[in-house]
Amino acid sequence: MLELAQVSVQYGKRPVLRGISLRLDEGEVVSLLGANAAGKTTTLRSIMGLKALSSGSILYAGEDITRLSTVERVRRGVTLAPEGRQVFSRFSVIDNLIMGAYHRADRNRLDGDMLRVFDLFPQLAERRKQMAGSLSGGEQQMLAIGRALMSRPRCLLLDEPTLGLVP
Repeated sequence: MLELAQVSVQYGKRPVLRGISLRLDEGEVVSLLGANAAGKTTTLRSIMGLKALSSGSILYAGEDITRLSTVERVRRGVTLAPEGRQVFSRFSVIDNLIMGAYHRADRNRLDGDMLRVFDLFPQLAERRKQMAGSLSGGEQQMLAIGRALMSRPRCLLLDEPTLGLVP
């Protein structure tokens, strides 16, 4: 489903990723582990097109997506719930969830997807009209994951997904 082939990325002249190759099959769950500054976030940002590759390629569902925009990658089914939550703090929980589905043509199915997110994260249902910036850190993390799920991804990337969550 997702393949990185000899991916290299640098910040300025400093190499961060050097020739990474990785293959994920459909239905597989994979974790990237490593020390701080090892390149885990850079790998995910590169898959999403948020950080340009110095060399190498990224294939998704057999298609080379290396040069596609982030929006096109989301449309094809790849979504990232970023590290640090990055919610729209002045928007309500519901508005944040709707933002996760901005690219979808099937707007009539958003209510069902929102209910699914509320089933996964009941605290969000209780706070559905509350501004995202007033949520606790853990609730904002739930919202970031819920927002990513609203895009109906086939490939969901989670960067530090348990950061700030209570057990």
